[in-house]
Amino acid sequence: MPEKEGLPLEREVEQVEEVEAYFRQWQSYSKVVAHNYLHHREVYALLRQFLLHRLPHPFMLLDLGCGDAAFIAQALAGTAISRYLGVDLARRALDLAAKNLAGLRCEHQLQERDYFAVVHEGSITADVIWLGLTFHHLPRPQKAKFLQAARQILPAGGYLLMYEPTLLEDEDRDGFLERSGQIRQNSWPALTAAELESIGDHINNHDFPEKVSTLEELAREQGFSRLTAMFQDPDKVYTLMCLEA
Repeated sequence: MPEKEGLPLEREVEQVEEVEAYFRQWQSYSKVVAHNYLHHREVYALLRQFLLHRLPHPFMLLDLGCGDAAFIAQALAGTAISRYLGVDLARRALDLAAKNLAGLRCEHQLQERDYFAVVHEGSITADVIWLGLTFHHLPRPQKAKFLQAARQILPAGGYLLMYEPTLLEDEDRDGFLERSGQIRQNSWPALTAAELESIGDHINNHDFPEKVSTLEELAREQGFSRLTAMFQDPDKVYTLMCLEA
């Protein structure tokens, strides 16, 4: 794929997706989800309420890095969704997603592709984009480029919702890594020492969280009208944000 002006190189995209695929296949990650250490239950409950109240009319949702779609399928049940498109590079996860989405009363498609390609090609539109625990893997310049492309496929009044680790306003990356590492050590008892070390290595090497104020500035620069923080976990590590087009 040739380089496009202002967009990331294919190699950069592949590196990001490889990191995410590796993280998903860890057995320890399923334990993290099962014990709700990343607050999936609260976040998807809030996503469901958002969709029910803000989008009572038919809407299309683009789920980037959808994985097995287990939580999003529950969140979408009973909403006005008319079309769902899930994108992921993990074939095994997509096979599970097909089963989890089977009960949805709407058109649903799954694509085995990198989400950057889907967003940047600009051939689709969506009323809602959902992005969970993946955006922080990008360096800041690539975050801006992604937001620029995402804004172009959303109509006026559309939404980009993302759930991501975020820095405190007086915190840098090193401080975040130390603080979040201590939280995992103290609050994730279901994981073994080896599992905690493996997750810590992944985070230390591949995570680049931003302050909410930085993300708000980036969003406005790329054409979003506002960013609203909808939820933050008690330890102030993760934030659910709504970016309005």
